[in-house]
Amino acid sequence: MHGKPVFRLKRNELGEPVRFKARWVCKGYEAVWGQDYHRTTSPTMRMESFRVLLHLAAALNWEILQLDVKTAFLHGLLPADEICYMEQPRGFEEPGKETWVWELVKGLYGLPHGGHNWYLTMYKYLESIGFRRLPCEYCLFIRTTSDGTVITGIHVDDFLPITSTVLAGSRFKEELRKVWTITDLGEARFCVGIAIERDRSARTVSISQTALIDRIIEQFGLADAHPVSTPMESSCHLTRPTAPLSDDDKTAARAWPYRALVGSLNYVAVGSRPDISFAVQQLSQFLDCYGRPHWEAAKRVVRYLKGTRDLALHLGGSRPAFLLGYSDSDWAGCHDSRRSIGGYCCSLGSGMISWSARKQAIVTTSSTEAEYIAASETARDLVWLRSVLSELGFKQSHPSPMCVDNTGAIDLSGDPSHHSRTKHIDIKYHLLRDYCENGSIFVRWIPSKDNTADIFTKPLPGPQFTTLRGYLGLR
Repeated sequence: MHGKPVFRLKRNELGEPVRFKARWVCKGYEAVWGQDYHRTTSPTMRMESFRVLLHLAAALNWEILQLDVKTAFLHGLLPADEICYMEQPRGFEEPGKETWVWELVKGLYGLPHGGHNWYLTMYKYLESIGFRRLPCEYCLFIRTTSDGTVITGIHVDDFLPITSTVLAGSRFKEELRKVWTITDLGEARFCVGIAIERDRSARTVSISQTALIDRIIEQFGLADAHPVSTPMESSCHLTRPTAPLSDDDKTAARAWPYRALVGSLNYVAVGSRPDISFAVQQLSQFLDCYGRPHWEAAKRVVRYLKGTRDLALHLGGSRPAFLLGYSDSDWAGCHDSRRSIGGYCCSLGSGMISWSARKQAIVTTSSTEAEYIAASETARDLVWLRSVLSELGFKQSHPSPMCVDNTGAIDLSGDPSHHSRTKHIDIKYHLLRDYCENGSIFVRWIPSKDNTADIFTKPLPGPQFTTLRGYLGLR
């Protein structure tokens, strides 16, 4: 394989440059699967896990630290059955051996399996010093000693440990320094592109992506645009074009960076702004057939973010681990396929730690069926969160309530009634009944106006949208 230098400017939570980075990166696309490598899986911490850690640390008044392993991929040992050769960097050849090549013993940035090998190396070391990996989340590790408890989440080379005592955190850092060179960033302030601000007196933590929002506004030329109060107009219904685009429209569409904008907005929606999740879900369906209405709708989301750039998602509070879910759907909400839009969100007692807005995989024949499928998908997320909390020492002693605004779906979750009208529902959605029977989930009714998940299923008018946005924990 060949290689090349890669230079990058790293920024902080304010978007300000903090340091330059230079790496020698191999051209991994030249590697052949099955010959040079076999496995590329590289687990990273889920955003839900990231928010769970921040919520627990804030509510319990634990320390929130941030560590970075320098040149992490260079520490990943290559397995004996994956032999890789690489040409020497130009200008740095070994004298007298200019035509020789390297046999790599450790990983390099750019290798297809570089992340996989680093993860295995890191996992083996954490296991050797007493950490236990969660079976339900491969990037969460926990250890309890006489010094205290350490729970760390890992995103490639970024460690986000929360510790019950200062001593436990100091010991963990010293153990990492024995094998790797680490950067101790102190109290966590900016991790995976998300700014973290803590209020110890109130036992809360807020997360935001203001720097990214400002960069999106500048990058896509909307610095002078007027802010709006909602990400989508309540009357907006985006559809695929029914007639071929004119030559002028095709020329204009090629000039619009629609895909880049939707991709940028998606990271904001996934990271800290659930209020734009539905809008991004709608825009993401037209990456191959967008026109002027879609481009204008995408710009409106940016205009909304411009007017609400200072909103932050608040977590923590007086309840460390009270798991609660909300589920909703908009029957036949997709005007092209007539499939329903399902949405849910989950909280641990304050702001939301998990959310989703997604088009359902099948066409449903009634609003009850659509709500039942949405509730089933919500239940799967709730059960996973219960597993994470249980492994972290916060076992849920009671069924987790899930709020639904459809009485028919609630009836189906506890009793297979109306068999003739529901016998066609796929068996995988009936796992909700098992969760209700074994005491994992308790489905309860809630008025539609108070159902927080409504914000994930349809464009709402301003007053209702603002009310539900507050329920999400954004302020």
